Amino acid sequence: MSLNQLQSQLKEKHIKFLFTDYYDTIVHREVHPNYTQRIWAKLMIRELGLSTSIDELYFTRQASVNYLIETLGKEDVEIPYEALKEEICKRLINADIVSIDTKDDFLSLFEAADARAEASVQYLNQEVLDTLKNFKANGGKVYLVSDFYGSKTLFEKLLTHHGIIDIFDGIYSSAELEKSKHKGTIYGPILSDLAIEAKHVMMIGDNLRSDYTNAIKQGLNAFQLPHKKYLKQNKRNNFGNDKKHLNSIINDVYKTCKKASAIPYTEYIVFYHTFIERMYETAKRKGLKDLFFLSREGQYLKKLFDSYQEFTLIDKSKKINTHYLKISRQASLQIALKDLESEEFGYLRKKYSNLSVADFLTAVNCPDDLKTQIVSELNIESKTTIEGFFTSSNFQKLKENTTFKTYYDTHRRANHEAFKTYINSFNSDIEANGIALVDIGWGGTMQEAIYKFFDYKIPVTGFYLGLGEIYDIQPKTQRYGLNFSLLPYTDYNDSIIMANMQLYEQFSAADHGSALGYSLEAKDYTLEYHKPEEKWLYDNHIKAHQEEMFGLHKKLLERLDTLCYSEENMQNSMSKMALKVGLFQNTKKLKFLDTLSHGFYQNVGDNQVGITYKAPKIENPIKYAISFLMTPEKYFRYLVKLKPALYKKNKLVAFFVPMYLIYLYFKFNKYVRFKVLNRFFLLKYNVFK
Repeated sequence: MSLNQLQSQLKEKHIKFLFTDYYDTIVHREVHPNYTQRIWAKLMIRELGLSTSIDELYFTRQASVNYLIETLGKEDVEIPYEALKEEICKRLINADIVSIDTKDDFLSLFEAADARAEASVQYLNQEVLDTLKNFKANGGKVYLVSDFYGSKTLFEKLLTHHGIIDIFDGIYSSAELEKSKHKGTIYGPILSDLAIEAKHVMMIGDNLRSDYTNAIKQGLNAFQLPHKKYLKQNKRNNFGNDKKHLNSIINDVYKTCKKASAIPYTEYIVFYHTFIERMYETAKRKGLKDLFFLSREGQYLKKLFDSYQEFTLIDKSKKINTHYLKISRQASLQIALKDLESEEFGYLRKKYSNLSVADFLTAVNCPDDLKTQIVSELNIESKTTIEGFFTSSNFQKLKENTTFKTYYDTHRRANHEAFKTYINSFNSDIEANGIALVDIGWGGTMQEAIYKFFDYKIPVTGFYLGLGEIYDIQPKTQRYGLNFSLLPYTDYNDSIIMANMQLYEQFSAADHGSALGYSLEAKDYTLEYHKPEEKWLYDNHIKAHQEEMFGLHKKLLERLDTLCYSEENMQNSMSKMALKVGLFQNTKKLKFLDTLSHGFYQNVGDNQVGITYKAPKIENPIKYAISFLMTPEKYFRYLVKLKPALYKKNKLVAFFVPMYLIYLYFKFNKYVRFKVLNRFFLLKYNVFK
């Protein structure tokens, strides 16, 4: 029956009141009806930081519904919404997933998450809406009557979301009335509540029994809309799986970024986006109120995080405060300096044990004129690199020099005071909450320095895109690599995703210089220097690269929002993409890498410009060949640098490197190890992991 026939009947029968169904009448879902509850589970876990999986929470909800059906003797759509919320909460408290202290947060978020989940997959049936609007414009009244698990207020949220709440003169939900259209028990109470006669009412909907037959039995007029099409659609939506859908989305990003019009390597947004998503979920789980994004990579990471939080956050009162803290290895060294006799210069000893006097003085920000004076007083060669500098006689002479000691003490005190003022300017209660740092990685040098600055009293926790080095981790300096990590151990995906770590730094570069130290008189309390090569690279390449990635990030927000994938699914998808990105480097990408190399600048040590690659030392070729055949992922970090290195020496040779064969071997090796051998052998405990 067409809507023209409906409009004719409304006039012929002098209908004054129109009752309308909601699902497959006013709106349709893009997914199976039950999938919305999986989305709800995803939102609840993410916003409350619950230690459970989407499937576990979804099945807990299903089990709660079945229990209430049995104990209350009602159909699922007749169960009071509040009773459902309480039952689910009881089960989660019993399972130590929700605590008594967080019960109120769970219950208050429940409906908002349901509304967000439902709204994210609904689209309007404009033809039916036009009919309702026309009826209302001609003096009729329209009421929503639905067999729905939710409350009246949940319906109000959905109608407000769609911008159609003004159409309705009233809302009736089966869960609110504890009566349903399916049983036919809902119509009488509504007619009584409105004090109207059934003959003046027309019920419209898609369900033959609920919206038509039972309405007729109660004396109402009724009109059935097409139903079979949407039943088939729901059945189709029951097929497929999240893992394949996720792989498809990540593949789409990879293909988009391979186009000639795309800037090379913008597919790296997948890694950044995933890190930000995991950072948000981790912050919620740990109850973090403030995040300090460390410069300079943190500038772009903060932009992504703020965008993600704005899109994702349901309860605005639970917003995480984000701060941008300008710091660097160079600056962190200045703030952590102790008095000269007790300072061990641990970071410099570990990373740059062989230094010249000039390099050391640069590391502690000694001005050029003062350098000249100190070197003259010591009567030593300043630019010659000294093996074991910190145990040398020249270093001992330097520590005894009055000019240097005076500068050093004044310098460290000034930096300490300026940094203390700077960090207090963020108005974060760090004494009560500690400090949560967010950075690209890789070991935690700046984290250690800040911890040292606060005399080892305030916990300083590091959250990194990747953890590539192991320090002497203490209870108050925990650190996490959210995309890859050496801790607690490195698995297959870690080895693949951590390759080319320098590119993660390059693509998240900032629009300002590196922090050298701190001063109360400086803007933002930071003394900065922007290397010309870096500035040129950012202005001419990185800025556009980041803007293109940000556009892809916005699309990922939309496409991944309603997809219920696990962290394992995403880790595998990232690993697959990283394998292709690392091995398949065309001329355009190789040229881009070469350009990037000229803007990569180390601000500690010998101030090296350019990306350098260290080839592995192969002492026993046969041993290494066997090792590669068994666990090729351990050598992936060298393979991704093979073609760029060859390109600099001989472009023709680089072109003929058989990367596709290597890629196929990786695929074959992974399949054999994890799909075949895994079933029959214990090799993963001895060789693989």
